Amino acid sequence: MFKKIILILILFSALANGATISGTAFKWYSLEPLDNVIIEINTTPKQIIVSENGDYSFDVSAGNYILKAQYFENNKLVYETEEEIIVENDGVFIVDLLLFPSLIDDESLLDDFNDSILSPEEIAEETDNTANDNNIIAGMVLIVVALILIFYGARKITTSVTGLKTERIGIEEKYFERPKEFLKKETDLAKDELDKDTKEVLEILKRYGGRMTQKDLREKVTFGEAKTSLVVAELENSGKIKKFKKGRGNIIILK
Repeated sequence: MFKKIILILILFSALANGATISGTAFKWYSLEPLDNVIIEINTTPKQIIVSENGDYSFDVSAGNYILKAQYFENNKLVYETEEEIIVENDGVFIVDLLLFPSLIDDESLLDDFNDSILSPEEIAEETDNTANDNNIIAGMVLIVVALILIFYGARKITTSVTGLKTERIGIEEKYFERPKEFLKKETDLAKDELDKDTKEVLEILKRYGGRMTQKDLREKVTFGEAKTSLVVAELENSGKIKKFKKGRGNIIILK
């Protein structure tokens, strides 16, 4: 009898000094709970449950753990996620899980994640591309500044001449129209080029099933890394794509 009491006290003490990790597994795009999700945690022994409504709960002791969740359809892995959890003290820890599309069947995407760390040659190439783009932008700015200076210089000279009001107005109009036309032409050209680039990115995404990594996209477009980032940001702002961080890369999904 005394031994049974001691055993009960030990078990009660172990339970009292533990922690609980619980939460809900959600779909990445609708934020709705997922049914029949397999959730596991690498305790000793490992704990695995199949949650019918997305909710889960595990009793653990202090330590570092990996919490995994997987969702299957027709025996095929569709969504998954993985979270690292550090438990330092007792209590109840709420950890909700957001499951993203699985990339296991997409070998090209997996290879891209493995190659996401750039080599020194790739870094140098990207630096050169960025420098070239910066040089183009700087040249355009200098042209605009030069035209503005010419305009004000001509205006100052003609203002100092008396008795030539008609000529002065003609000079002002001449140099006033040229910067406006130049800026409008450059703006229209930049807009047309951006529209052309966004169409190219959308066509590539459609061709590859509406989902690919940004690095893979960069290798297939006809322009450089800096412009690829600009076009992706424009499409994301306009609501035509979604971009998610995964590992060291980005996944781009066509809406």
